[in-house]
Amino acid sequence: MRLEARALVRTFPDGSRGLAGTDLSIETPCFAVLSGRNGCGKSLLARHFLGLERPDAGQLLLDGRPLGSCLSEARRRVALVFQEPEHQILGVTVREDVEFGPRAAGLPVEKYAAMAATALERAGLAGFEDRLASALSGGEKRRLAVASSLVSAPELVILDEPFNDLDWQGASDLIDLLLSLRAAGTGILVLTHDLEKCLAHADRLVVMDQGRVVRDGTPVGLWDELPGLGLRRLVGGHEKLTGMTWSTRAMDEDAMGEPECAWL
Repeated sequence: MRLEARALVRTFPDGSRGLAGTDLSIETPCFAVLSGRNGCGKSLLARHFLGLERPDAGQLLLDGRPLGSCLSEARRRVALVFQEPEHQILGVTVREDVEFGPRAAGLPVEKYAAMAATALERAGLAGFEDRLASALSGGEKRRLAVASSLVSAPELVILDEPFNDLDWQGASDLIDLLLSLRAAGTGILVLTHDLEKCLAHADRLVVMDQGRVVRDGTPVGLWDELPGLGLRRLVGGHEKLTGMTWSTRAMDEDAMGEPECAWL
């Protein structure tokens, strides 16, 4: 799948521009990180990719077709996990929440129940079906939001600041989930300024500033530029990337513990 923004412009009522000629192409499968200072436009761009916002100028394309002509298809193939998971939790229990979308679409119960069970298993929430969604931890709510997005078997999952308010274990569990999705062929696009939690796993880093993409390359290739772009990085060379994993799967069991690193 190829999702594209071409010369995208979005102007706010006060005359300021949230997007100022943004160009970005995402092809799956991938593990891409979209970063930048607060207010750079990354969340706004993600909402445009789902048709939740409309640009003033430019094009949005899905596999070369205008997004407006295939919006339902785009929302099935691309999932967005919001910054605050509570904003998209609609069911009282975990099962009800994951089943909400396909049930509302009118699918037969045997089909949406099977879809929900698969999504919960992929998100590491099998056995949580009857728990109250409101009683879940922050990390569990985040995984529930991901599970709900997986019901339609999307080809790309976009996560907006997914590490907010997560402790080390919650961030580690989420990274393990994203790595398992990537290994299964699902595209991952993480919007975050918390590079220390995910950059070691990314094959691409895109940096936005003032509504435009200003850098696009590999984490290693952009390593030396990060401080100048307002982004933190480990003290030292790009070889430090190998120490930036928050995945318990990638850590030695005898050396488990929260990473302690110095950052610029």
